[in-house]
Amino acid sequence: MKQTTIATNSLPVTLHLDPAKGAERWITTLLQRGFLVPIAHEIPLTELLVALPGFSREFLEEKVQTIFLNGLAEDDIHKHLQPGDTLALSAAMPGLAGAIFRRGGQHASLRTKTQQKQWSSADTSGYITLKLFNLIAVETGPELLQQGIIIREKILTRFLTRQKVRFAKTVQKITVAGQTVPVAELLNHIAASDIIVLTVR
Repeated sequence: MKQTTIATNSLPVTLHLDPAKGAERWITTLLQRGFLVPIAHEIPLTELLVALPGFSREFLEEKVQTIFLNGLAEDDIHKHLQPGDTLALSAAMPGLAGAIFRRGGQHASLRTKTQQKQWSSADTSGYITLKLFNLIAVETGPELLQQGIIIREKILTRFLTRQKVRFAKTVQKITVAGQTVPVAELLNHIAASDIIVLTVR
């Protein structure tokens, strides 16, 4: 998948985390907050996803049961995505809500059609926002994080602030732009950049 340059107010900062064994699962919950996937032009949903670590066509067919595109449930896994779109993926959800939003489900007629796509063109040029929930994040998250994801500083900072106790206990080493930094100084080191390139191994 061709990568594009993301326009930001500052240069991206690289952040590398070395967590203790067993910490990977809670770190993958970060993915439900949304990370950025660069795209140069309109692209089929399936084509974009299978180019990412942890995804395959079989995985999409078997595991991804709920798709939201710009806030609306979507049944077509071949739907075309455009820069600025927000895509959310989930495994099967329980209850009536799960039945209503399940891809190709019998209760699709109960879905609301009133959500509207909202974005600022200044913030979305050249990428989509991808959100991964539950089993989807658990199964694809480790590979995605090992290769590296692009995430907004404000999203990452909010996540780390809420998880600060667990983070301090389970992350053994933090490297920002090649320099080892203590946990207490991490947020100061990433605050100057709009965009963070995060890897977790």
